[in-house]
Amino acid sequence: MHRNFPLASAGTGTELDRFEDIRPFRDQEVADVLVRLQRAPDIVNALVRFQFPRLGGILMPAARLMARSRLKLHFDGIESIAAFQERLSHYFEHMVKTTTDGFEYAGLESVASGEPIVFVSNHRDIALDSGFLNYALYLQGRATIRTAIGDNLFSHESASDLMRLNKGFVLKRSAKGRKAMYEAMRRTSSFIRESVQSGEQVWIAQRSGRAKDGIDRTEPALIKMLGLAWGKKGVAGLLKEVKLVPVSVSYELDPCDLAKARELYCVRETGEAYVKEQDEDLKSMIAGLTGAKGRVRLVVGRSINADIDSAEQAGLELDRQIVANLKAFPTHEWAWRTQQTGAPASGEAQAEISQRLVELQRRYKQTPAKHRPYLLLQYANLIRNKRDM
Repeated sequence: MHRNFPLASAGTGTELDRFEDIRPFRDQEVADVLVRLQRAPDIVNALVRFQFPRLGGILMPAARLMARSRLKLHFDGIESIAAFQERLSHYFEHMVKTTTDGFEYAGLESVASGEPIVFVSNHRDIALDSGFLNYALYLQGRATIRTAIGDNLFSHESASDLMRLNKGFVLKRSAKGRKAMYEAMRRTSSFIRESVQSGEQVWIAQRSGRAKDGIDRTEPALIKMLGLAWGKKGVAGLLKEVKLVPVSVSYELDPCDLAKARELYCVRETGEAYVKEQDEDLKSMIAGLTGAKGRVRLVVGRSINADIDSAEQAGLELDRQIVANLKAFPTHEWAWRTQQTGAPASGEAQAEISQRLVELQRRYKQTPAKHRPYLLLQYANLIRNKRDM
């Protein structure tokens, strides 16, 4: 299902010059970036894994050569952000068909194109949480969003290039010192304010980093950061001018669940600081894109009441809607029951037996015993949150 769809301009003038270090790419920068990506080994290897997941051995050099040729072919003639996103939609559609058991969405009818909106989403996957919202907008023939991406992901040139081509902008979290951090947050807030004032809609995760333990909660500091561009009016000024709209993304199976379980075990059991491997974020992004996800459901909630005037109140209302709109799949129910009984629950007790539930049970049996509690909680906490909210 391919179609032309409206894409708000990435900007071709000087209106974004003062945001040079955080803004998305402009149309005139696209051609040079695409040439750079065609030559990037990590992008070529990722494309090979995506299109030929079972290929290996002596066939890999030929597959890489084919991937480079295919990249050149697919990038040929792309001279704007809109054209890049139109081409990217083909890959995303292929990903949905080959790595999910179906994608459904709801709630977009409650928000209109061009409204000053910041979508605030739960955060389970580096690229796909915002990607599925963009895909839903695409299916509706609506303009895509600007996406806030943590600066840890921009340390890798290829990942940075792809995200900035896809209207991603930098959310700086690594600034050193209170003054530098405040200035970074203020500039991000100003960029978001100017974006929505110019007709662009923005996506941002409700918290820093993915919710590896399955608990979806909005950080009040995020809402306060968004309000910095409104000066003394702060959050109250933000909420009078901008609609904060909650987004809930639910995955039946998380391709990164075993890696998250290992990280949680390290942090919570050993007491040691978790040190990421080189390019770990990029590898997680690729795993999320290429791994089996089961069914995926996205729900857009209603903008929070403008009468709310504090970050804490705004966060609570966002949380209430995000959790209420999450979908409990058989994987979540099984993990909850297993966690409660202390032993693997019987699959027969599920209202529905799915292929992804069988896969999760297999992973549970094969993962080290010390990691198993942290594999379960990623899924079980969705049920706990819905019961406790």
